[in-house]
Amino acid sequence: MNAAAFLLTLERRAPAAEPARDPLAGAHGFLTRHGETAEGQALRRVLRTLATGEGVFAASDAWLFSQETAALVAALIDARLSGRYPESEWRSGRTA
Repeated sequence: MNAAAFLLTLERRAPAAEPARDPLAGAHGFLTRHGETAEGQALRRVLRTLATGEGVFAASDAWLFSQETAALVAALIDARLSGRYPESEWRSGRTA
């Protein structure tokens, strides 16, 4: 699915969660703590897709996320679509 459809799925999953202030830093922290879990691996796939613009988002990944992580992923997608971070930060690999 594309980013917009994935975002809608995430928003249904975490409608009341507060968005992350710095989603890339939040993703890095999450991966440091939980990077080897299924949820961490799904987050890595999302980050790779956002960084490269290649691939699609898997609806099944959305259901691996807790409400808090779903809100983080939604904030990451919003940040990417709005151009919040420079391209170099997305491609730096600091979170993927």
